[in-house]
Amino acid sequence: MTRKMLIIDLDGALIKSRPFDIAHKEWFRIMAELLRDQSVHAFAFQEDYMPHVHEIMKRYLGDIDAASRNMFARNIYAMSIIEAIKKWDLVEEFAEYLRSIKKKYVLVLVTTAPAIAVDALLEKVHCKDLFDIIVKSSLDKEPHKKELLEEFIKKHGKPEFYIGKGDKSIGICKDLGIRTIAVHWVATGDHKGNFEANSTAELDKILERYRLE
Repeated sequence: MTRKMLIIDLDGALIKSRPFDIAHKEWFRIMAELLRDQSVHAFAFQEDYMPHVHEIMKRYLGDIDAASRNMFARNIYAMSIIEAIKKWDLVEEFAEYLRSIKKKYVLVLVTTAPAIAVDALLEKVHCKDLFDIIVKSSLDKEPHKKELLEEFIKKHGKPEFYIGKGDKSIGICKDLGIRTIAVHWVATGDHKGNFEANSTAELDKILERYRLE
């Protein structure tokens, strides 16, 4: 029997959000120091912060091409994530559950984390061998989950499920025709999945229901 594919989200599903939140704030702190402008730090707390990132990079680097600005900015963010993450940020119960079903499913990681940070992140939480396929976000582009998912679908086809916290990625997957399971062991998001799971036991029941179809 061909193994079906499961896409797993990194932030808020496999790994707690703490290191990503710290790295986000640290990026703005670093740029505030480099620009000698502490008002820059306040942008870290705005929901729509990305336009400020581009403006900050223009102030620091001058009017260079967007790809170079993105690469510089995402390198700083990548280093900040690696510095922040600790082994206890792993959701161990979920990681162990995924290891227990590796023979049944192709496990896929699709993440907007900077490509150069992904292997080191997984290494630091002892999950480097967990995934069969990893789709990473290029350093020179602004990260977009939809583009990464479309890239994956074009190459491998649609997965059985996307498993992640209830953030906007759930909505993106629904738009792409991917069934979703929103998991709530890190946080409860604003977006509802096709299914909801509060524990790995609940997740297992959902997967088993569809595994033999």
